Amino acid sequence: MSQFFPFRALRPAKGKAGSTACLPYDVLSEAQARELAVNPSSFIHVIKSEADLPEGTDLYSDMVYQTAAANLAKMEQDGILCEAEAPEYYIYREISADHTQTGVVGTVSCREYEAGIIKRHELTVAEKEDDRTRHILTCMAQTGLVFLTFPENEDLSKCIAEVTAQEPDEDFSQNAVRHQVWAVRDAEMIRRIGDCFREIPSLYIADGHHRAASSCRAAEKLGADDSREAGRFMACAFPAEDLSLLGYHRYVKDLNGMDEAAFMARVKEAFDVREGGETLRPDTPHEIIMRLGNSNYILTPHSDRYDASDSISRLDVSILQENLLAPVLGIEDPRRNKRITFIGGMDAAEQIRALTADGGVGFVLYPTSIQDLIAVADDRRIMPPKSTWFEPKLLSGLFIHKL
Repeated sequence: MSQFFPFRALRPAKGKAGSTACLPYDVLSEAQARELAVNPSSFIHVIKSEADLPEGTDLYSDMVYQTAAANLAKMEQDGILCEAEAPEYYIYREISADHTQTGVVGTVSCREYEAGIIKRHELTVAEKEDDRTRHILTCMAQTGLVFLTFPENEDLSKCIAEVTAQEPDEDFSQNAVRHQVWAVRDAEMIRRIGDCFREIPSLYIADGHHRAASSCRAAEKLGADDSREAGRFMACAFPAEDLSLLGYHRYVKDLNGMDEAAFMARVKEAFDVREGGETLRPDTPHEIIMRLGNSNYILTPHSDRYDASDSISRLDVSILQENLLAPVLGIEDPRRNKRITFIGGMDAAEQIRALTADGGVGFVLYPTSIQDLIAVADDRRIMPPKSTWFEPKLLSGLFIHKL
């Protein structure tokens, strides 16, 4: 059973969502943040407040967090952000050129996260947790959504369809994505949505592991259980069938001291290799496109190189890591090795093409499936780093959860 609570969101005033909301803090550089900060209504002033401070400011200084809190308070005081009068759910839809996803925004229990009812598939980094925990405690608010998913629930799908048959409260486009929001204020619909979630055995973190972990650390510091807002964290939950995963690709800047002929001989020990066409896009799982020099090669692992019944071993990211990146290229710890770069996003394959023009080798992978993500989480295991890339990203500043 999953508890999914309505809450009194702090949201942009009517008609201001398009100028307030922005991409999340972890996909924007400081230079991009400073460009957005020209707009006084942008939520960038809260999630990357260093944009309001002198260049070179220590990103983890007290002033950064204090500025974020002051900016959040000022945006509410100035009427840019307004708090709902009563607890509500929100339906959040994103429409890109080839994909639509529709989720429910509410809050979930830190206790259920700790108990494993909300399942994870990724390790977190202590320094990143420290940063977001300080941000939450200084602002006394959660400013970013955790991205959850769940297996299809027919009754919940009906609720979403009924709500979205009405005119949205917000409807705007940003970065080639259309964003729509419906506030659910009807008491009966709120009850129905809550009942639907109670029928769902588990929720799965698709993206936002650090936001979830940091929220729960903040709850512990505040001594809050899930009877209080501080004991819950804000999330948007999407049906699994709505989600679109993209490949998360790899570029290694050298061949670990080998020439191309020696390197190719080592690759062929674990993979069947055939020449590829011009397109840097695998057609199926277990098909990895390698970009070397000006040529593309299609790598297919030998069947004895992975265990198809194992939720981790069968992942393409694992096959590549265990059979090529570690033994051939010497990338034993991809989290820390400076020779490897991870590249996600719609234009990632073209970035690989550009990087390999100057040397090194690139690998373009077929997307990890949402079913594989769920299988790993159900097994209570951890995916290799940089296994999944979700797009479009959930905007920050559309919903804020005050503690």
